Amino acid sequence: MSHIAGTRWLRVAGSLLTISAVIAATPAMRSAVPAHAAGQSLVISTNISDGKTMDPGHAYEFASSAMATNCYDSLVTYVGNDTIHLKPNLATSWTTSADGKVYTFMLRHNVKFASGNPMTAADVVFSYLRLKYLNDNPSFLVSGVSGIKAVDPYTVQITLGAPDASFLSAMTGTNLAVLDSKLVIAHGGDASPDAAKKDKAQSFLDTQSAGTNAFQMTNWTRNVQIVMDRNPNYWGAKPFFAKVVFQHQKNAATQRLLVQRGAVDGATDINIQEVQSLIHDPSVQVIQGNTLNLVYMGMTTSAAISKPLANPRVRQAIRYAIDYDGILKGLLKGVGTRPNSMIPVGMLGNDTATNNALLIHTDLAKARALLKAAGYANGFSVTMGYDVGITYDGVSYDPLSAKIQNDLAKVGIKVTLDPEQDTVLLTKYRAQKLQMILYNWGVDYPDPNDYSGPFSPGGGPAKRMLFTWDKTLTGVVNMADSTTDLAKRTALYRTVQQTWLAEGPWIGLVQPQNIVVLSSKVKGYTYSPINPFDFRKTSM
Repeated sequence: MSHIAGTRWLRVAGSLLTISAVIAATPAMRSAVPAHAAGQSLVISTNISDGKTMDPGHAYEFASSAMATNCYDSLVTYVGNDTIHLKPNLATSWTTSADGKVYTFMLRHNVKFASGNPMTAADVVFSYLRLKYLNDNPSFLVSGVSGIKAVDPYTVQITLGAPDASFLSAMTGTNLAVLDSKLVIAHGGDASPDAAKKDKAQSFLDTQSAGTNAFQMTNWTRNVQIVMDRNPNYWGAKPFFAKVVFQHQKNAATQRLLVQRGAVDGATDINIQEVQSLIHDPSVQVIQGNTLNLVYMGMTTSAAISKPLANPRVRQAIRYAIDYDGILKGLLKGVGTRPNSMIPVGMLGNDTATNNALLIHTDLAKARALLKAAGYANGFSVTMGYDVGITYDGVSYDPLSAKIQNDLAKVGIKVTLDPEQDTVLLTKYRAQKLQMILYNWGVDYPDPNDYSGPFSPGGGPAKRMLFTWDKTLTGVVNMADSTTDLAKRTALYRTVQQTWLAEGPWIGLVQPQNIVVLSSKVKGYTYSPINPFDFRKTSM
């Protein structure tokens, strides 16, 4: 990211606006003067550095999800803080077969894409098959779909290979958005079983969206901005703002100054330390809400990558060596909750009582004993990667990584910190090259399967840490996702967590609260733990 010198120009609502550096001494800062008149722009300062693509069939990062929340629609959705009761969206109603494998959706009539093309069942079929056959990171979301067909122009039938208790919840995710099939096909889109090779639409979908939601993406410039214009064909209520801009800024202190001085209308990555000076500032509103997200540590289980970490006793020792109270009560000032492992507190299978019963507490003597039993009485050296300069739901990785480094040094484990830009770190993580990582998991849909599946053998993150051998655990996860018996699901997810704690590579550090800071002039924003970037109903 470049320095700002003098004056920058940003094209907003068809005119050139002067943009001055509001804090000349702060490096790597981009600022904008938002237009506050009715029908003008809403400018949000946020970190979009993880953005790799804006194509819903390929994207699996936060920046793309933030865009898609405003530009694409799914068949069903959750509204506001309610993460329990599904609501109609592009589907007005649906039925489920007695065996739990066939879902029939009745679609909303008279819906148009931003292009003006009408939305029909054919678009749903194309979108789901393309997502499945692209076989990219988010394809697992529809891996259980064995068949999908358009019964008529406004009826879609989806058949699963086996009952899946989390399927409807998963359908709310932005990757299961309905795309304008005619437009996407015209730009190289393909939904055949060979789509991974034949589809050429990603470059087009990186320049504009192809959805039905309130806005349409008209520009994405990596590490600069995402620009979304009002969709003139939107089937719902006309949004107040003609334009929403997500303006890239990863530095929490700079975000705070930008919003405090009125250079932007809001910010989403201000950390717990920086937000203290804003709490009593009448020019802004500080919104904090519970999340279903996690900040965690991952440890390889491969001896080829780290012989010490491949030993489960060593991984247990690390769990006992971490000063969890120092992290939550000290660094995070008590803002957040500590999960026992990788299912958020309050979710099915991990109520507060269960979580408290499973928590591992700091015990340095036990950590040293475990290291000795594993043959590492004098400790060992390891490298931990993390996102440099990043704030995630108010949690800053730089001080957190230093805290973990200091904690592990007390039992003889020398941690070399390897701060990386997210695009570099994530590439290494997915390539299975990391010994340890400090990272985060954002909720795709509010069901424990969104955590138990990915973090158990067969899941993406599990593969990255070479946690692949326990097929019994995979069976438990599959069983939990295939039953609608809540008591049985609850018990199975408790087993999953106990197994993670006994052998797995994960340490759940904190379930953070999200911090969104908006100008006091912004009205109508409702915080959602699933879609905190939903600005469709805001006004000024």
